[in-house]
Amino acid sequence: MIRPSTEIVKLLKKQWDRSKESNRCEWRVLGGRNQKGRYDLFISTPERIWQLKLEQTGDKEAIGFGLEVGKPDDDLRKLFMRGAPVPFGLISPSDELAIVMAGIQQYSSESTYTLCRNYISDKQAELDERLDCEIERMKSNPLLRYRYREQKEREMRAYL
Repeated sequence: MIRPSTEIVKLLKKQWDRSKESNRCEWRVLGGRNQKGRYDLFISTPERIWQLKLEQTGDKEAIGFGLEVGKPDDDLRKLFMRGAPVPFGLISPSDELAIVMAGIQQYSSESTYTLCRNYISDKQAELDERLDCEIERMKSNPLLRYRYREQKEREMRAYL
């Protein structure tokens, strides 16, 4: 079931808080960007794998949706080990507070593409469609539309 990314982050926070210290070292994060420039972020716990699909909408703002992918197995664990280790950080609003996730992730657009295409391909179109609809809704607000356009221009300049 597709949910807003903020709901999934809350759920992951609860799981982290309940997990034993010895199991926390088994948590993994794999990130990459897809062809649309969106971030595919996979978070693996000892029991489940979750995907967040995020799009940067402002300087320090993003919207996203996600879903539970399934259980980790040996093939998926190998994918989580590919790529370059880079710092990872995500701040998600939660009621009156914010949930901060930080650490080291493996960054590999190739690995995230493989996960999306070979393991969970049927849900990728739904995630992209939900994100597209939310971005279109956001663009109806002139201030949000302006910030989104500025963000896209910043992203384009970074690659020129």
